[in-house]
Amino acid sequence: MSGEVLYEKDGEIAIVTINRPERRNALSGAVCRQLRDAWLRFEADDALKVAILTGAGDKAFCAGWDIAEKQSGIELTEADVAPRVETRSRVSKPVVAAVNGAALAAGMALVEACDLIVAADGAWFALPEVKLGLHTAPFVQSLWTLPQHILMELLLTGEPLGARRAYEIGFVNRVVPLGELMGEATRLASTIVHNAPLVVKVNKEMVYKGIEAMGMSAAHRIARELSEPISRSEDAKEGFRARAEGRPPRWAGR
Repeated sequence: MSGEVLYEKDGEIAIVTINRPERRNALSGAVCRQLRDAWLRFEADDALKVAILTGAGDKAFCAGWDIAEKQSGIELTEADVAPRVETRSRVSKPVVAAVNGAALAAGMALVEACDLIVAADGAWFALPEVKLGLHTAPFVQSLWTLPQHILMELLLTGEPLGARRAYEIGFVNRVVPLGELMGEATRLASTIVHNAPLVVKVNKEMVYKGIEAMGMSAAHRIARELSEPISRSEDAKEGFRARAEGRPPRWAGR
């Protein structure tokens, strides 16, 4: 895949890059469609275990929707806007955001839809619509990983949230210098790669389905339903054998 979204493989890791640095990696219809294709390609490739999503250059991860395209009157279809949520709802494998710069509006939602977040120390996040007189998109409802009062501050002031503060409140997993960003994201992804794939997949599904259930009893029921088959899997037996024999496990994914 080439053009405005780059798709590369690094062993068992897919690297997806929004490649519009001259437009601060803003989302256009074409970018969204190429992102959708990248997620479908990643999901279908059994050899790939984790993906890293990042932006080209050192200024922005994604500056939100391309204002020039919006002003041109181009209508975005459901297929166009889907990639901002597909990382959670349609991709069963983990996705790590490597945030190299500003993540604004829909770009911030794209970050939040990833499962883990590594940010450069100069990265920042913002929902600036209130300063521009623009309608705040419904995707804001998906920013559940932010504390309520922090989200309200972003929405009502339009002021930025720096990477270090985002780390302090638990929105970001790691903060590193820009030059170490992809190395740290790759290290995090590699740690996941070496774990049992069935358990990784079920753990991701369990967290999000539990959140959707919005109730302790329902969340526990979902957890039991998802985890019980794992205890009977070949990988569960292999994990115990490998530990007893003092060797790395050879995961079969079944």
